[in-house]
Amino acid sequence: MNLYLLEPEVAGGHGEQTIYEDGDFDKVKFLHYEFYGWLGDELLESTPCFIITSSLAKELVAANLTGYKLTNCLITTSEEFEDSSPDTELPEFKQLIPLGKVTTEDNTYHFWSGEDFCLSENNSLVVTQNALSILQSHTLNQCSITVLHKK
Repeated sequence: MNLYLLEPEVAGGHGEQTIYEDGDFDKVKFLHYEFYGWLGDELLESTPCFIITSSLAKELVAANLTGYKLTNCLITTSEEFEDSSPDTELPEFKQLIPLGKVTTEDNTYHFWSGEDFCLSENNSLVVTQNALSILQSHTLNQCSITVLHKK
Protein backbone atom coordinates (compact mmCIF):
# COMPACT_ATOMS: atom_id res chain seq x y z
CA MET A 1 0.00 0.00 0.00
CA ASN A 2 1.25 3.47 -0.86
CA LEU A 3 1.04 6.44 1.48
CA TYR A 4 1.30 10.09 0.45
CA LEU A 5 3.51 12.79 1.96
CA LEU A 6 1.81 16.18 1.69
CA GLU A 7 3.49 19.57 1.73
CA PRO A 8 0.56 22.02 1.91
CA GLU A 9 0.46 25.70 1.07
CA VAL A 10 1.92 27.92 3.80
CA ALA A 11 -0.39 30.92 3.86
CA GLY A 12 0.65 32.29 7.22
CA GLY A 13 2.24 31.46 10.53
CA HIS A 14 1.72 31.16 14.23
CA GLY A 15 0.12 34.29 15.61
CA GLU A 16 0.86 35.94 18.95
CA GLN A 17 -1.94 34.08 20.71
CA THR A 18 -0.60 30.60 19.90
CA ILE A 19 -0.04 28.64 23.11
CA TYR A 20 2.82 26.14 23.23
CA GLU A 21 3.11 23.23 25.64
CA ASP A 22 6.02 23.81 28.04
CA GLY A 23 7.56 26.34 25.63
CA ASP A 24 8.12 23.59 23.03
CA PHE A 25 7.39 25.05 19.57
CA ASP A 26 6.68 21.52 18.24
CA LYS A 27 3.79 21.09 20.72
CA VAL A 28 0.96 23.53 20.14
CA LYS A 29 -1.85 23.55 22.71
CA PHE A 30 -3.83 26.28 20.94
CA LEU A 31 -3.21 27.54 17.41
CA HIS A 32 -3.56 31.14 16.33
CA TYR A 33 -3.03 31.06 12.54
CA GLU A 34 -2.29 34.46 11.06
CA PHE A 35 -2.73 34.71 7.29
CA TYR A 36 -0.12 36.67 5.31
CA GLY A 37 -1.52 35.67 1.92
CA TRP A 38 -3.68 32.87 0.55
CA LEU A 39 -3.80 31.14 -2.81
CA GLY A 40 -7.04 29.33 -2.00
CA ASP A 41 -6.08 25.82 -0.85
CA GLU A 42 -8.31 24.22 1.78
CA LEU A 43 -5.42 22.46 3.56
CA LEU A 44 -2.73 24.76 4.94
CA GLU A 45 0.36 24.37 7.08
CA SER A 46 2.45 26.25 9.58
CA THR A 47 4.81 23.66 11.01
CA PRO A 48 3.94 21.61 12.99
CA CYS A 49 0.27 22.55 12.51
CA PHE A 50 -2.31 22.05 9.79
CA ILE A 51 -5.64 23.77 9.21
CA ILE A 52 -8.51 22.84 6.90
CA THR A 53 -11.70 24.58 5.86
CA SER A 54 -14.82 23.65 7.79
CA SER A 55 -16.40 22.24 4.62
CA LEU A 56 -13.45 19.88 4.17
CA ALA A 57 -13.62 18.99 7.88
CA LYS A 58 -17.27 17.95 7.48
CA GLU A 59 -16.37 15.62 4.62
CA LEU A 60 -13.56 14.02 6.61
CA VAL A 61 -15.92 13.35 9.51
CA ALA A 62 -18.58 11.91 7.17
CA ALA A 63 -15.99 9.57 5.60
CA ASN A 64 -15.11 7.98 8.97
CA LEU A 65 -11.38 8.38 8.39
CA THR A 66 -9.02 7.58 11.27
CA GLY A 67 -5.99 9.14 12.92
CA TYR A 68 -6.96 12.77 13.36
CA LYS A 69 -8.85 15.17 15.54
CA LEU A 70 -10.29 18.56 14.76
CA THR A 71 -10.08 21.51 17.12
CA ASN A 72 -11.01 25.14 17.01
CA CYS A 73 -8.30 27.66 16.24
CA LEU A 74 -8.07 31.42 15.99
CA ILE A 75 -7.79 32.79 12.44
CA THR A 76 -6.63 36.36 11.82
CA THR A 77 -5.10 38.28 8.94
CA SER A 78 -1.94 40.37 8.93
CA GLU A 79 -1.70 43.95 7.70
CA GLU A 80 0.14 42.57 4.66
CA PHE A 81 -2.86 40.32 3.90
CA GLU A 82 -5.31 43.20 4.35
CA ASP A 83 -3.25 45.44 2.04
CA SER A 84 -2.78 42.84 -0.72
CA SER A 85 -6.19 41.14 -0.53
CA PRO A 86 -8.67 43.62 0.97
CA ASP A 87 -11.70 41.94 -0.63
CA THR A 88 -10.77 38.35 0.26
CA GLU A 89 -13.13 36.76 2.75
CA LEU A 90 -11.66 33.72 4.46
CA PRO A 91 -13.81 30.66 5.12
CA GLU A 92 -14.00 29.13 8.58
CA PHE A 93 -11.04 26.86 9.42
CA LYS A 94 -10.42 24.06 11.91
CA GLN A 95 -7.08 22.76 13.12
CA LEU A 96 -6.37 19.24 11.84
CA ILE A 97 -4.22 17.29 14.30
CA PRO A 98 -2.79 14.03 12.88
CA LEU A 99 -2.74 11.29 15.54
CA GLY A 100 -1.17 8.44 13.59
CA LYS A 101 2.59 7.95 13.34
CA VAL A 102 4.85 6.93 10.49
CA THR A 103 8.56 6.97 9.78
CA THR A 104 9.63 8.21 6.36
CA GLU A 105 12.94 7.93 4.56
CA ASP A 106 13.45 9.24 1.03
CA ASN A 107 10.34 8.00 -0.82
CA THR A 108 9.64 5.10 1.55
CA TYR A 109 7.84 4.58 4.85
CA HIS A 110 7.90 2.08 7.69
CA PHE A 111 6.59 1.81 11.25
CA TRP A 112 3.16 3.01 10.08
CA SER A 113 0.52 2.98 12.82
CA GLY A 114 -2.25 2.23 10.30
CA GLU A 115 -4.31 5.45 10.48
CA ASP A 116 -5.49 7.55 7.54
CA PHE A 117 -3.72 10.66 8.91
CA CYS A 118 -0.20 10.44 10.31
CA LEU A 119 2.56 12.75 11.40
CA SER A 120 6.08 11.76 10.40
CA GLU A 121 9.10 12.14 12.65
CA ASN A 122 9.86 15.52 11.01
CA ASN A 123 6.28 16.84 11.43
CA SER A 124 5.18 16.15 7.85
CA LEU A 125 1.61 15.12 7.05
CA VAL A 126 1.27 11.60 5.61
CA VAL A 127 -2.09 10.23 4.45
CA THR A 128 -3.66 7.15 2.89
CA GLN A 129 -5.26 7.03 -0.55
CA ASN A 130 -8.71 7.28 1.07
CA ALA A 131 -7.76 10.50 2.85
CA LEU A 132 -6.01 11.89 -0.23
CA SER A 133 -9.09 11.30 -2.39
CA ILE A 134 -11.23 13.42 -0.08
CA LEU A 135 -8.57 16.13 0.22
CA GLN A 136 -8.24 16.27 -3.57
CA SER A 137 -12.01 16.67 -3.98
CA HIS A 138 -11.41 20.15 -2.52
CA THR A 139 -9.00 22.89 -3.60
CA LEU A 140 -5.45 21.59 -3.14
CA ASN A 141 -3.60 23.27 -6.01
CA GLN A 142 -0.51 24.42 -4.09
CA CYS A 143 0.07 21.16 -2.18
CA SER A 144 3.07 19.05 -3.16
CA ILE A 145 2.29 15.31 -3.02
CA THR A 146 4.98 12.61 -2.88
CA VAL A 147 4.14 8.92 -3.20
CA LEU A 148 5.71 6.83 -0.44
CA HIS A 149 6.29 3.10 -0.94
CA LYS A 150 6.54 0.57 1.87
CA LYS A 151 10.15 -0.08 2.80
